[in-house]
Amino acid sequence: MPAAPYTISMTNKKLALSLLVSCVMIPQFSVAQTANGGAAPATRLEELGGNLGQSAGALGLEGYEAAPVAEPASQNFSGPEPIYYSGTAVTIWHALGTQISDLGWFPGTGAPSFEAVSERVIRASKSAAYPARQAGQPSLFTDSGFIAEFEAATGSKFSSGNYTRFLIDGENSFRAKDAMIKGAKKSLLISSWAFYDDTTGYEAARMLIAKHKEGVQVQIMIDDTVASSHGKKVVKMMQDAGLEVLRHTDLDRSGDIWHVKVMIADDNYAIAGGMNFGDVYSHKAGTILWRDTDVLLSGPAVAQAKALLGSVWNKQVNARKLGYKAVDVRGPQDADYEGGSARAAVVLQNPPQTSPILTSIVKAMYGATRNINIENAYFVAIPAVTQAVLEARARGVEVNILTNSKESIDAEGKPIVDAMAKCLIPLQQSGVNIYLKQGVMQTLHSKFMTVDGEFADIGSYNLHPRGERIDTEVNVNILDRASVAQLDAAFANDLAAAKKINNPKELETKPGLVSQIMSQFFYAQLSAKPELQK
Repeated sequence: MPAAPYTISMTNKKLALSLLVSCVMIPQFSVAQTANGGAAPATRLEELGGNLGQSAGALGLEGYEAAPVAEPASQNFSGPEPIYYSGTAVTIWHALGTQISDLGWFPGTGAPSFEAVSERVIRASKSAAYPARQAGQPSLFTDSGFIAEFEAATGSKFSSGNYTRFLIDGENSFRAKDAMIKGAKKSLLISSWAFYDDTTGYEAARMLIAKHKEGVQVQIMIDDTVASSHGKKVVKMMQDAGLEVLRHTDLDRSGDIWHVKVMIADDNYAIAGGMNFGDVYSHKAGTILWRDTDVLLSGPAVAQAKALLGSVWNKQVNARKLGYKAVDVRGPQDADYEGGSARAAVVLQNPPQTSPILTSIVKAMYGATRNINIENAYFVAIPAVTQAVLEARARGVEVNILTNSKESIDAEGKPIVDAMAKCLIPLQQSGVNIYLKQGVMQTLHSKFMTVDGEFADIGSYNLHPRGERIDTEVNVNILDRASVAQLDAAFANDLAAAKKINNPKELETKPGLVSQIMSQFFYAQLSAKPELQK
């Protein structure tokens, strides 16, 4: 029998004191993202993708700028992004406030426990009509009834006729992003956790300012708290040039973070995933190259993405009386989609009251009959994820998980490595194949999962408690064997360069003081309890 899942156990006063200690000692760790790809079909998408150097002439654009661009004399955007200590202090203050608010000590505050979230997600994921099948039987994703139930549980319907292409690593993603910016004729709607004060941030700002001067409507949404510590120069530069830069603040929970990474050009193309506008993601300038994955979409899913982002934009603009133009959330009348065979659904999750992305992930696990492949930067599983994985193994489903090692993870993520190990050990003991990224500070930042070669989920969501507490996210669910095969091939390449864990002792660590605080109090869901639901 598989080991029991892990659920939450909190003690309020000890937690508050430890929160204060840990927030003083370390910066708020952030969430990161990257990817690697193969030859793409010979379609119009080539003009926006990996062969941009050859196809730029066809677009009437200058070639991809691989080298750093000239900088204003008064600014310096080369080298690593500056450290803004005042911004770090602001981030810590908001993080502390959010954590204390989640304890519910004051009227009108509080958040569901991780146990309650997990019970809600398990209820939505386990089906009486379409119960999980033993390995070797047809995947539930081949059953239209299960797919309809999946749509109802996640609150997002699949649209047909979408082109999907996975952009593996920053070179591929930012070639496509740069081309989409330069080729835009009408509108650019961009959401990012942050722009950075580095080559990538400056190049993006310069291109966006140029499009604004051409009359293209440019609307940018970033997190307000994060903007105090990342991209202060670049954001000011865009604002001074007249661009509409909305610094998002959650209207209900001011300490929450906007972690959504989506770009939409002319209502025809969208890119979603984990990459922000910074050098570690793009690989344009610097030696720390993160492994990340985005997905490029063209089809009705683009309109779905715009409707979700536009609704948030319009609500923020109206509530805060910003005077920015509204985003038209109606479906475009003149979209010129690439089109393709994929069914796709875009899912936005704003915690802590609902969990449509987590439900997508967990319900997909209960649909698996062959394999589940997970590549995620930060694997600190809440109980529902642990239970779904263990039950998949009990049915005979192969489960492969790739995440960061203590050496590869980014500096801000190091305090959670011990919590990750604590989650992974019982999974490894149940027969899950655990792989760790290798390389010092060569961070894995992808966030995707595939099931049975039928289904893929990709976006900004980390398998991490922050996704159910603080971070607003967008993921894309995809049904298309050809598309999923692309992602599975990238996953296989990543596994080939990773270390497989053959003994749980290889995961054991000697946690320092900060890690102990993080594991005991930030990740209190790791204390063992009985299964949530049989």
